[in-house]
Amino acid sequence: MKGPEISTKIFGGILDFDAAGYYPGLELLNLTFSATSNNILSNESNIKFIKESHDFARRLVWDFDTYASTDKCKEAFVNDNAKNVVKELLECLQMPIPNINKTPSWERAHFFPYCRSLIHWDARLRSRKIKIERRYLRGGGALAHRVLRDDPNEQRVDVIREGLKSLYPEEQITPLQQLSDVLSKHSVKDTESSDPKESACKVNNDSIEDVFRDGLCNILSHCELSCTSRIKAVISWTGFWLAIMQAKRASEYVDSEIVNIIVDCGSSPGQIRRASARCLKDISSMIGDAIDKCVLLADDDDVLAKAQRRKIISFFSSTCATIGLLNSFKGKRHFTFSVELLETLVLAGTYAETEIPFERFVTEIFYSKWGLIVGRQSAEKANLLSVFDASIFEDNEEYLACQMKAAGLITDYSDATRMVSTRGLI
Repeated sequence: MKGPEISTKIFGGILDFDAAGYYPGLELLNLTFSATSNNILSNESNIKFIKESHDFARRLVWDFDTYASTDKCKEAFVNDNAKNVVKELLECLQMPIPNINKTPSWERAHFFPYCRSLIHWDARLRSRKIKIERRYLRGGGALAHRVLRDDPNEQRVDVIREGLKSLYPEEQITPLQQLSDVLSKHSVKDTESSDPKESACKVNNDSIEDVFRDGLCNILSHCELSCTSRIKAVISWTGFWLAIMQAKRASEYVDSEIVNIIVDCGSSPGQIRRASARCLKDISSMIGDAIDKCVLLADDDDVLAKAQRRKIISFFSSTCATIGLLNSFKGKRHFTFSVELLETLVLAGTYAETEIPFERFVTEIFYSKWGLIVGRQSAEKANLLSVFDASIFEDNEEYLACQMKAAGLITDYSDATRMVSTRGLI
């Protein structure tokens, strides 16, 4: 068995280090809006897609010195000044790549899908020809797409369909949409075909898959926020869900108690931070144990390469660091919350124009649904108070409340009433 087979066997789809972070969310949007069926998230057995590369625009931005002088580029623009203006504009649309210090190659760089025509697939230059193929969109988003379209709750699927459509209103034709439409005409486009990675994904229709569906349903309900805010939340939520799903399914595969994620919301080292760092090591070890068990059960003479094993394990930590659930990619690491991730989690945990008491949100949403331990009640439910003093979790919960209030995610109605909502983001 190879790495992708093992990942699919344990987790339902391909989770790979090269495709961690924001890439699964980008892949999800690709598959959603490139489908040729009459309706997005179709339950057809052999759904087809047309994938666009946007290689022309990407090479113009991230391979400008070489590509701008080619005949194809010269034919597309009236003069050099036009090329420079478009290049500078498009450069601002890059999808963030947090763990990189140098300018990326055009093959690694992707546009953030601000408009529908900016959605594009992976592409590579092979033998002087552009090939549409998987390099960074390896299959995490394909699993998320399959989980959505195989949802047995037809009412929820319909709500999610309409919510996804609202991200890119057909009547809203912006100058950026028009520009990207023109640029895409100069790019390579795939022929209509099925997606083998998406077809191979396994859907269990269990509670962890409902977590993704319900969270996405909530995010898409927040029409009071801009389309861009919801798109960012969809991408971040997809990465977050894949990470917690990977930890949960690894524990189930090895018949082990799930390792809940202790999140340190303070600003200085302490007991909680050390416990949080141990959580990361325990989860990574558990994922490794699941891989080893899968290889053993396969009764295969082939030995899984260490690099492939490491890439499956590293999907978890790399995704957490990218979306802001880990403090860094390297060095001493522990679980924490970035402001951007907190916004995503509030959108995923609340329906539009509703509020929930902060204490309930921390216990019933963070812990009971997503396995995140912050405050005293969740620590007590996880049987941690026999090891730790309850006061450190009370302080940790207060640190989180301060952060959320500063981000506009909490409204204080009185000393005893703190409500979580998106009011402060409007």
